[in-house]
Amino acid sequence: MTQRGRWVRSIAKTIPPVTLVGAVIFGGMAAAGEVAQAAAPTSSHPEGNAAPSSRPQWGKGTVLGVNPDYNHPVPGQSQTAHISGQQATDTVSGNWAGLVESGATSYTSVSATWTVPTVQATPRGVSSTWIGIDGYTNHDLIQTGTEQDSFEGFPDYYSWYELLPDSEVEIGQVNPGDEMNAEIFKNPSPAPPNMWTIDISDLSVPGDNFSQQFSYDTPETSAEWIEELTNVTPTQPPLANFGTATFTDLNFTDADPSGNVPTLITMENSHDVIAYPTGSDSTQLTAHYGQPASQTSITASPSSVKLGNSVTYSASVTTGVEGMPTPSGSVSFSAGSKVLCTATLSNGSGACSAATAPAGTDTISGTYSGSSVFSGSTGSTTVVVNGPLGHGYWLVGSDGGIFTFGAAQFYGSTGSLRLQRPVVGIVPTGDEGGYWLDASDGGVFSYGDTQFDGSIPGLGINPSGSGLPHSLDAPIVGMVPSADDGGYFMVGSDGGVFAFGDAKFAGSCPGIGGCSGAAVAVMPDATGNGYWVVTATGHVYTFGDAPYFGAPGPQSVPVTSAARSPNGNGYMILFANGAVSSYGQTAFAGCPQGAPYGGLNPATALFVTADGGGYWVATANGTVVNCGGAPNDGGMAGARLNGSIIAATGW
Repeated sequence: MTQRGRWVRSIAKTIPPVTLVGAVIFGGMAAAGEVAQAAAPTSSHPEGNAAPSSRPQWGKGTVLGVNPDYNHPVPGQSQTAHISGQQATDTVSGNWAGLVESGATSYTSVSATWTVPTVQATPRGVSSTWIGIDGYTNHDLIQTGTEQDSFEGFPDYYSWYELLPDSEVEIGQVNPGDEMNAEIFKNPSPAPPNMWTIDISDLSVPGDNFSQQFSYDTPETSAEWIEELTNVTPTQPPLANFGTATFTDLNFTDADPSGNVPTLITMENSHDVIAYPTGSDSTQLTAHYGQPASQTSITASPSSVKLGNSVTYSASVTTGVEGMPTPSGSVSFSAGSKVLCTATLSNGSGACSAATAPAGTDTISGTYSGSSVFSGSTGSTTVVVNGPLGHGYWLVGSDGGIFTFGAAQFYGSTGSLRLQRPVVGIVPTGDEGGYWLDASDGGVFSYGDTQFDGSIPGLGINPSGSGLPHSLDAPIVGMVPSADDGGYFMVGSDGGVFAFGDAKFAGSCPGIGGCSGAAVAVMPDATGNGYWVVTATGHVYTFGDAPYFGAPGPQSVPVTSAARSPNGNGYMILFANGAVSSYGQTAFAGCPQGAPYGGLNPATALFVTADGGGYWVATANGTVVNCGGAPNDGGMAGARLNGSIIAATGW
């Protein structure tokens, strides 16, 4: 091995900060929190990083100064460590991750077997794997283990022992993947008081073992199995990426097992988890580098919708590590590169709604951003959005004539029919596979994949102004479908609302004593449990659970139309001169005012693209102005029309 340079490291294995954070089922880890750092004596010497030939050599089976009479049995009661299925407390530390047994009296032995971890080659990184007695609640510590470091891209591995406050003593070189076995025990009488033995062996290299007695006075208050961020001075390197370090055959001895409490320790840096312990049974403990993994599962309801309809996306974020805090943070839902919505987690779950998934079979991804404790993860599901590809729109004249542009299809019209009253609106189905036309007397005409759910004349109500009994108080001026296309609303100029099919009536202007100005439009909210009524004087009235986003109020020109954003989180209002006011969350793009609007050619219809990225404005003579991301698919300007363009819709 090439000589690689040196740094100064503090050899003492520093005592972790200790905070008990409550009882949990053993096998978990602590939540992040403030801890108090216990001061520990340290000493330092130049870190060698030397070639293997310069390492101290193993004892090759020699027992140094050990009296055979002082060997086992160790006084007290021998136990296996409590890795799972036990009541435990958890704590966090800036430099330890692993398991501590404490709370009883006279911990007089500790032992385990482990495999030397392989560290990734990085410019700087340090880690230690060890067993020990004391150091958890005091400044005394007798320990032995292996060091796994990386310096300037070269890994370095060796065994060592240490008795605080003295410095670490290197024993010999080890290799990643070597199986190590170690034991520390207090020698029984007739040994001198406070006589301890440290045994450590590289089981992968026959004869590489070390055993020596030491006189050491220590309180005997704990036993530990630890992966440590070794304390190094003057500049602390980061924790080396050791992957995992697994202890097996964990055993210890104490005088009174009834008082023993196992504690799992999680290593944190600025409240971010950098290593954590898990245990699969009573004889195995694993320290993991990095943050615990999370698992994200998502659902979408409904899983099949018409284009432009709302979908609720739900996420559940969990972890397979017992005793963990509940994942927090957020989950972002997307269809390809298109972000749909973001849900904030509460108790590991969250949901949000959006109506902007594109047409087709969409793979929806729910991406958990991670937190100070957990790494991020992603789940997926599928949503089928039924709707036409491309873009297009329909213009409708007062005679019921239909004009199609772009990908919009012709499904029929009332142009050849003799109507009792003029057509005042057109409403498409969510998949753009059909449309309804409505007349000012409340008559409804269904084309394409729509269904007929009833009409006002069908209820025996006569047209407004007919002079007949059971007549409408005011003419119908607009119509919109319910959220799922299973019904529709119509609104009269007095703000009266009529619901058919599964559309839910939530109130009307006459029901609240009247509205200011003649109603010109009704818009359903995203939930299907409310709607907005817009009047010519620039007022917006909310019914049901529709939220109020604002209104322009009276202006010098009247309002002629309105449209909501696809996700229902906002709306836009059109004036006769082509001006548009935007409220809530809309992609307001702005359109030219003045010509070709106004006078005998007022702006009469406002309709929004399926993704909400733009909109069109249509005028009485059939001119169509595209705004923002709305494409220009043509218009009827210059054509001879049987009736003025009074409504339009598209995607």
